[in-house]
Amino acid sequence: MSDFLSNFNKSNYDNTKEKKTRDDSDKTEPIKQESENLSSAEPIDKKTNETQPKIGPTNVSEPKETKPEQETIPSTRRSQTDDGTEIDPTYHKKRKQKFLLIGVGTFVALCILYFGYYQMTHVALPDFAGKDLAEARTWATENKVKLKVDQSYSKKIEANKVISQKAKKGSKIKKGAELKIEASLGADPEEKLTLPDFMTMKKTEVESWIKENKAENISLIDEYSDTLEKGKADRFEIVNKEVTKENYKRKDKANMYYSKGKETFEKNISVPDFTKKMKTEVESWAKTNDIKVTYEEASSADIPAESIISQSIAKDQKVAKKDSLTVTVSLGKGYNVPNFADYSQEEAGTAVDGLTIQAKSVFTNNVPYGQLISQSVEAGTQLTSKDDLKVKVYYSAGQPYLKDLRGNTVEGDLQKQFYDEFQSKGANIQYTIRYVDSAEPKGTVVGMSAYNLYVPLEYTVALDISLGNLEGASNQTPKKDSGNEKDSKEMP
Repeated sequence: MSDFLSNFNKSNYDNTKEKKTRDDSDKTEPIKQESENLSSAEPIDKKTNETQPKIGPTNVSEPKETKPEQETIPSTRRSQTDDGTEIDPTYHKKRKQKFLLIGVGTFVALCILYFGYYQMTHVALPDFAGKDLAEARTWATENKVKLKVDQSYSKKIEANKVISQKAKKGSKIKKGAELKIEASLGADPEEKLTLPDFMTMKKTEVESWIKENKAENISLIDEYSDTLEKGKADRFEIVNKEVTKENYKRKDKANMYYSKGKETFEKNISVPDFTKKMKTEVESWAKTNDIKVTYEEASSADIPAESIISQSIAKDQKVAKKDSLTVTVSLGKGYNVPNFADYSQEEAGTAVDGLTIQAKSVFTNNVPYGQLISQSVEAGTQLTSKDDLKVKVYYSAGQPYLKDLRGNTVEGDLQKQFYDEFQSKGANIQYTIRYVDSAEPKGTVVGMSAYNLYVPLEYTVALDISLGNLEGASNQTPKKDSGNEKDSKEMP
């Protein structure tokens, strides 16, 4: 209404009045006719537009009131009240339409807001059945959904695969809500399996059996064999020796071996020149290239110890894996052991520079004095740093000779004298002691059972030792209580 009044100004009013005047001139006749009809009819209340009943006799004529000519406004046009206010008859309809549009717009806006909120707080659920459990975990993390996993054994579904999910594919799940899924642990490892005779089966048949029974712990291994044709079954082994075929379970590890035939290698490995190189270098090269090396040893005056003197395969020659190579390793300078019969006992000690010679004379019954009896290393032997460089050489001292010890030897010198003279030279000459009364100084050898003669290698001589107890002794000592008692002592 306010919009209507704001647009109804003086200019518009003049235009409207002018237009009405033109229209009124065209409509004079119909209006007059209508007025006449109305004058003969029942009076009409201008305010209510209702017909008023006639009062009194019908033949009584009422004085006609001269009224100014009025414009008849159709019902579809605006009407004017007594105070001059014009009323738009479509106002209420427009107002209802306005409120209807506002209500519809508000409802649509709320729907859009709710839809946006729903879309932001809910996600569409994929179908995880048959997919990896890790994929479901990743999706749940990215979409802020709690994932609850129940696991169970299954022969049909591989381990760590999703078996089923509680919510259906495509359904909406709120973020922060819990999604329950069931995942597979694979086949039950504790289940007993009846093992067939793999040795009579083809490899493809064994593979099919393993796949069908989910026996992933049985490994098929191909290896080279010098005796079996390619593809032939070699052996079946259960890793745990306590497990037998009768109590074998899915969790037990086992190996089934098949032959790959005889292994052949291409000769594509070049042999280096190892001469004068260290043995360790050969060992490293052989290990890297899987070459079998045989090591021989020899002395060399030119090649240092632990270095290579020669090799069986020439430099730059091609070999294959598993081939054999022989190398000679230097032991350093060698020492030839001479025949010490060509040397005297005095010369033997310096006969060969680098060798330690231990020359010694020993008594014999049949080898003349000064001649070689034996040597610890045979003449002509070559000794190296690997060997013991000590050589023992024995020369003959002839037959043992027992000298006269009377009057010039005392008891205290006997042990050393007999060892140095006889025992150290291989003659087992022993002595026994008997103490006797004598005017000789006490402890002096005064008697021998034999002296100044050659004796055998095994011999014992009896010696008399003075007690120095007789008159005239230079070192007379007090007599013992035993008086003339004589003691006897045998030395070993």
